[in-house]
Order: sequence, then C-alpha cells, then structure tokens
Amino acid sequence: MKKITLVAFLLLAVYNADASTFTREVPVRQHGKEAGMLLDLGKISLGTLNDVEEKKQYLSTVQLEKQRIQNYTLRMVYDNAYQLYKQGDYQRAQELAQTILSIDPNFKQAQTLAQQANHMGTYGTVSESQVLDAKFKEALALYDSGRLVEANDKLNEILVIQPGNAKAQSWKQQIDVEIAKEYARRGEVANEQENYQAALDAWYNALLMRKNDPALVAKISEAEEKLRQQQLQEHMKQALEFYSRGQYVEAYTVFERIKKIQPGDARVQKYMSQLKNEIAGGYYTAGCQAYSAYHFDQAIAYWNNAKKWGADTAAMDNMIKQARNAKERYLRNQELRAKQEALQAQQAQALAEQAAQKAKEATEEAQRKAEEIDLKETIMVDDLVPGTTTTVIPGAATIPGTITAEQPLPGLIPAGMTQVSAEAHAASQAKYIQGLDAYNQDDFERARQAWIVAKQLDPGNMDAELGLRKIEERMMVK
Repeated sequence: MKKITLVAFLLLAVYNADASTFTREVPVRQHGKEAGMLLDLGKISLGTLNDVEEKKQYLSTVQLEKQRIQNYTLRMVYDNAYQLYKQGDYQRAQELAQTILSIDPNFKQAQTLAQQANHMGTYGTVSESQVLDAKFKEALALYDSGRLVEANDKLNEILVIQPGNAKAQSWKQQIDVEIAKEYARRGEVANEQENYQAALDAWYNALLMRKNDPALVAKISEAEEKLRQQQLQEHMKQALEFYSRGQYVEAYTVFERIKKIQPGDARVQKYMSQLKNEIAGGYYTAGCQAYSAYHFDQAIAYWNNAKKWGADTAAMDNMIKQARNAKERYLRNQELRAKQEALQAQQAQALAEQAAQKAKEATEEAQRKAEEIDLKETIMVDDLVPGTTTTVIPGAATIPGTITAEQPLPGLIPAGMTQVSAEAHAASQAKYIQGLDAYNQDDFERARQAWIVAKQLDPGNMDAELGLRKIEERMMVK
C-alpha cells in the first residue's frame, strides 16, 4: 500500500492558504479521530497476541484502517481539485489530480478529472458543454452496441465533470438496472451449476445497484450457506485423505480451515486432538531414532517440535539436555580418536622407515657378497700352461694343468652341497631380502615362501635356512 506523500499535504497547504480560491474550507481532522487513531495503532504491541493467525488478522485490520484514512484524505484533495477545475484553473486542477493518482492509480474520478483538465487547458476554446455532449454520444453508442459497463463508465465521467447532469443520471439509472439484471442472471446460471462462489460474485455485483432488493439478499444468504457446506465437505474429504496416508501435519492444517468455517464442531475438534497426539508422538520417535544414530542436533529439533504439538514439556526438555551432553561427549571422543589415529599413523610410518632401512642394508650386504663371489670366479691362466684352466683361491697354491673350474677343491664346499653360479646365488640372496622384509612386517607366510625359493636357488644360503628355522619355531610356540 502506498503511503500519502508529503507532496499531497504540501499542495493542500498551498491551496488552503489562499482563502479566495475555494468556496468552502477543507475539513480539518480533529485530534483523537483518524490521525490520532493512526498514531495509537503504531504504539500498540502485538506481544499479547498468542496465535499467529490472530496477529495476521490484527495487522490486516491495521492495514484496512490505514487505507480508510488514506481514502478520506484523498477525497479531500479531490474535492479541492474539482473546485479548481470549476473555477477554470485547469493546470492546478490537473496537477492535484495527478498527485492523487501517484498515490492511488485506481482513483477513477481523479483519472477523469485529470484528463478533462488537460483537455480544457489544451483546447481552451472548446466549451465544457461540447465535451459533455461528445461523451454522452459516445456513451449512447456503447449502449446501443450492448457494451453496458463501458457506457456506464462514460456516464460516470460526465457526472464527475458535472455531477448534477440530469440526463446522464437518468441514463445511468437505466443502465444500472440492466447491468444488475445481467449480473442476477449470471448468478442464477452459476447457482444451478452449483458454482456458488461465481453465483455470489455475480449477485454481489447486482446488489451494488439494487441495494434494497430483499429477494436478492435472500439468494445471497442461501448461496453463502451452500458454499460453506460445499467447502466443509471438500475440506473434510481432503483432511481424511491426508489422515489415511499418514500426512498428519497436512491433515491438521485442513482441519484448522474447517474449524474457521464451522467453529465448535465436536468431530473436528476430536480429529484435531488425535492428530496433535499423533504428530507429537511422531516427532518424539523420530528424535529417538536420530539420537541413536548420533544425529544429536536433529534429535533436538524433533523434540522441540514435539513440544509444540503438545508433548510433555518437562520430559522433552530433559531429553534435549541429555542430547546436548551426549553431543559434547561424542565430539570429545571423536577428537581423542583422531589424535590416537594420528599417533598410530606416525608409529606405522616409523616402522615402515625402519623396515625400508633394513631392506636397504640387506640389499647392500647382498651386493657386497655378490662382489666377493665375482672375485672368486675362474680365470684363464694363459701364461702357465696353454689350453688349461685353474681356479684361483686366495692363500692357496696354483697348480697349472691339474685343477679345473668344474673340480672344486676339497674342504672349500660343505659336504652334500653343490656349487651354484653367481647368478643363482644373487637371485637367492634377493629372495632372502624379500623374505626378510615380509618377516619385519609380520607377514610370516610370505617370508617363508620367499626363503624356500632362496634355498632352492642356492642350497648353501644359510641366512634363508636360519630364517626358516625361526618361522618354524614361532609356529611351534603357537
């Protein structure tokens, strides 16, 4: 809703200041009436209204009162504009009418006055009677073509410019009667079709023109009762459908509408009481489920809703308190668990680094042993006995032409074991290192398999044999 602007009041002050401009004074609102009422409404607190719907109705009443005060003020401004028009001050009349329209664009009389003042100001040589005659001819043309409402509007424009025009008044009364008959006919058709709302709309429009028609008033009263019963049946059907589907909140909302249409219905009150218990119980159960799933905020929200629907306040408050305490404990435990997991991750990282270091050392040891074996390989000694080979053993004498690489020296290789190539020895050592890494990770089965392969590649791999013994000992202990 638009508020009355300061411009309108300034214009009123200007026009009221010149006493010779008007034939009568503008009524002055006394303290304690419209203005006083508006101020008093602004001071009233809504804190005492408990129901949301009551607050809405109260605010609606305040808005209606403000609208009434605005309409009263605009009517005074319009009267002043009309006086200016009658005195020939078309420019000021138009300005004031435009000011009214800036506040209320639907003020039809101000629209007509602004158009007429503009026309008279622009074409000053055209008399008012000529303008009225043109509008009257236009109204009759509209009437002859069956456009009764538009013809009536055109006659209203004539009466705005010249309220005492008897000819326009007579035609307007005749057209009003015909429009009222048409509205009454439409109402009858809608009523027969059981479209009671459309019937009421038509009959109320007819009643605006036939204010003292008791038969029409009786029809309206009957249609309102039928519409009320029709709405009750539709709402009751909808509410019971919601109820049967378990949509209790929606059902309760519809029953509230039914209660406004027909207050005091015992059956409706019983349904509403049952629904409140069902809804409160549903929120309570949902809160318990959320609590069990550690959704504490959701549980608190459900239990608060349960209170709104009539659940025991003390019990719900106690459960809400428990949920808040449980939430704090849960968060503390989560924080402690996160710290423990971080510590375990650090320890695992340290163990992994140790295992990697051991694996690196084992690899280096294997490489060192492989290099030692390379030094013991058979070499050709061409400068001793041509065409013969010999095995060079540190600290042992070399007898050319008598001992070959295929004939190991007695006492250097353990009994029951055969000599392997350098490649097989290196592969056996690599498998031993894999087994050692698995053993350090407590994966004893993988370590055992690796050491078995190491022994197969090099039966003389004593490290692998020692590892297999350790695994067997552990298995015997278990």
